[in-house]
Amino acid sequence: MPADRAEADRRRREQEEAARRSREVARTARDFAARHGAHPRAVDAAKVAILADLEGILPRDARHAAAARSAAEAYRKNPRHPTSARAEIALALERHEISRRTLGRPWHGQPVLAEGMLDRLAGDLGDRPELWQARLTLAEGAACDAGREAAQRVYQAPGAAPGLRAAARQVLERYALVGQPLALTLTPAGGRATALERLAPARTVLCFYDAERQPLGPPGLHVLAERPPARVGWIYVALGRPGPGPKEARARPRPDGVLCLEPSGWRSPVVSALRINQLPYAFVLDERQRVSGYGRLSEIPALLAGIGRPVLP
Repeated sequence: MPADRAEADRRRREQEEAARRSREVARTARDFAARHGAHPRAVDAAKVAILADLEGILPRDARHAAAARSAAEAYRKNPRHPTSARAEIALALERHEISRRTLGRPWHGQPVLAEGMLDRLAGDLGDRPELWQARLTLAEGAACDAGREAAQRVYQAPGAAPGLRAAARQVLERYALVGQPLALTLTPAGGRATALERLAPARTVLCFYDAERQPLGPPGLHVLAERPPARVGWIYVALGRPGPGPKEARARPRPDGVLCLEPSGWRSPVVSALRINQLPYAFVLDERQRVSGYGRLSEIPALLAGIGRPVLP
């Protein structure tokens, strides 16, 4: 079976299992709310049931999707429900709508749609902390320019909590690395600490992943492994100590490159220098080892093509 077909089947099975668990949660919460309507937590249980039903939507189950969306829409429009709960339901409903319109892609990877959605909800619900948290998620999830713009709005917002503004500042500091050379030291597997410039003599992708949770290597690179971009070097940085992989499992396909180890994981100075706050994550360097872009692994082809990142002189 081709690698991309196997990966697609694996993701489908994971999606179906997650949807099944979410629907079980929804049934349990709905039963509690129906049986204990006078209980102080009955209102919370009703909200949980709606959120879990939205999480249980599958692309091929139109009946469940229609019922879940209808219940969520009725909840968000009911002024008797707490505004915070209505905001939470509205966000979940709108995120699913963006994902549906973009054939399952993450909502925070669609900055234009996401920004419009958040502005619309702010007009309906006011200056809500839930919306600022969602905007921070957008800032952290979007690549380069889109992430910077969302982070700037959070950082400058009087209504954003101090913790959100601090996280937004980290995104802005990461963006400040664009156009700058990286003075990093990495340790290749079985070798000694080496300056990045010796490992990355040409245009390079720096790919960071969680060694404990992903012992088989970073996911989602099978297509690039089959058709690797020309004149691009690859450096894989495993953060933490590798966990045990499935028995007789093979390493995930990926373009040939140098594997480096950072056993200290999130405490690594490399993580701090690059302001990494999620994994897996990638940085693209130009021929002069300057940062030209960063984002999720699925965005590597676009970053290499110069889409969504500044053009360096």
